Amino acid sequence: IVLKMSDDQIEEVAGIKENGSIEGVRYSKTSENKPSLSEEEEEEIEGDNVELILPIRDSRKTSKVYTVEDAINYMGFGPFQIIVTLFSGMIWVSDAMEVMLLSVLSPIVTCDWHLENWEEAFITSIVFVGFFFGGLTWGIVADVIGRKMCLLIVDIIVLVFGLLSAISPSYPFLLLFRFFAGFGIGGSAQSVTYYVEFLPKKMRGICIVLLELWWAIGTIFAAVLALVVIPNIPDPINWRVYLGLCAIPLALVLCFFPFIPESARYYIIKGKYDKGEKVIKRIAWFNRTSPPPGRLVSQEEKDMLEMCEDEQITEANVETDGHLTGHVTLEQEPLLIQDQISPPDSSSPDDTVEIHVKDTWRNKISEKLQEALRDTRRSLLLLFKDKMWRTSVPLFFIWLGVAWLYYGAVLLTTTILETGYDPHCGTGNNTINDGCRNLTTEFYTKIVWTSAAEFPGIIITLVIIEFFGRKITMAVEFVGTGIFFGLLLICVPEIYLALFLFGARGFITGAFQAVYVYTPEVYPTGARGVSLGVMTSAARVGALITPFIAQALYPVSNVATIGLYVGSCVFLCIASLILPIETKGKSLKDTHG
Repeated sequence: IVLKMSDDQIEEVAGIKENGSIEGVRYSKTSENKPSLSEEEEEEIEGDNVELILPIRDSRKTSKVYTVEDAINYMGFGPFQIIVTLFSGMIWVSDAMEVMLLSVLSPIVTCDWHLENWEEAFITSIVFVGFFFGGLTWGIVADVIGRKMCLLIVDIIVLVFGLLSAISPSYPFLLLFRFFAGFGIGGSAQSVTYYVEFLPKKMRGICIVLLELWWAIGTIFAAVLALVVIPNIPDPINWRVYLGLCAIPLALVLCFFPFIPESARYYIIKGKYDKGEKVIKRIAWFNRTSPPPGRLVSQEEKDMLEMCEDEQITEANVETDGHLTGHVTLEQEPLLIQDQISPPDSSSPDDTVEIHVKDTWRNKISEKLQEALRDTRRSLLLLFKDKMWRTSVPLFFIWLGVAWLYYGAVLLTTTILETGYDPHCGTGNNTINDGCRNLTTEFYTKIVWTSAAEFPGIIITLVIIEFFGRKITMAVEFVGTGIFFGLLLICVPEIYLALFLFGARGFITGAFQAVYVYTPEVYPTGARGVSLGVMTSAARVGALITPFIAQALYPVSNVATIGLYVGSCVFLCIASLILPIETKGKSLKDTHG
């Protein structure tokens, strides 16, 4: 690229001396000591102007280029991905235990502290309130400071407040500690963002579905731990010991952080190419392979180079009248044009790079804050930019609905099987509002059994998601969930009701996981963290509402309760089918478009 600028401006911008040059730049001056150029390189120079010749590097003249996606697919699935799988899986085990322990904690604390029914329910609700605010907060944080640092902070918060919950002196302190534990757990979804950015394209869908196995393992482990601890340790310290033991996996997660890197995609989106290359080399070392040949670039730059090659463009003459706009990076290699150079009248504050000869620490702090705010705003706007709103709006309601249905299935299982309450057939007694209930070994066994119902849902999703795609998988599983919910209106023996509940639990578990696969795939890297944060916050709204339906409305009208759940399944099936983008087999995007 030839940039015509005055001699003084060239010296200010590039530091070029009277008779010198910088590596990667050829320039010519009207003075007598200008370097000699070949006939092909000789350019007409008018007045006192100078020409900077910044070559665009294409595959015909220079080394090959690759993106993070190319590198991950080239190196394949190996030991590094196994380590990241264990890391993300342990986070899910920890969070599943922190959520499932609520079904054990609430009734025991109710008896110990003589709580009212609404106070017992609030122990669970306050965690989901923390989830909601945490999901919004940590999605933004992950896109600003990085996925790894975000997950480290989240793990420490959940660990600290989980342990504090075990020594709560009173009900208000327990609510406070559980709120902050929920606030931390709200950031656990960022482990999916982190995980998916290291997975090869062919393995991505399967690996994210299998991640749900870790959640199921966590729920079963929490139930088994309760079965061992609660009956064998005297009250009232049994539930405190139980809470302390449930925090152990969180401490184990901390052991992974020295061995895992930050996401290479995050580094690229922040313009830190050298750090991104180090991550790629680290992955190659773990997998006993080598990175792809060439140099690491963003997807945007690669697309530009491919366009230049296709159109046989090797040079561009840009008249700027002494004004330089766009992102121009001086490196040891020939200069890279990372964004399109535009004339001054089309530049904007976000796209123009001002070159400061002198800078101060105040300016640096101000720039960092402005950059963080600008990145946050851009990430949020990407959710609705151009036609992306057609994806974001239905996906928001899908996330809200899938959590509403999942926790509805969990709570209905407890309501129907543990209490024996069946208003349709009239075979049971309404013991829901008895307050203090003694939890037997049979109760914990049923928790283990209902948790195991998630495994068939995971298997179904694993089989069909790469065959039918993400959208069809979600739609089919919402239909299956609705069918099994509807069967609960039939007057049948309890064993059949149990089968219907497990069927609903299995299908909605599979749908939940399919949504987790789809969301990080459909958004670009710059919005992937914040999108998952916003969507999981929507899920927490559904989780907050469903206890009032499954536990409060069902004893009054089982028809109304089941009707709401079945109607939700129909709505979510339609929402899944109208999603405009199918992500099956597609590469992750680093930029919008």
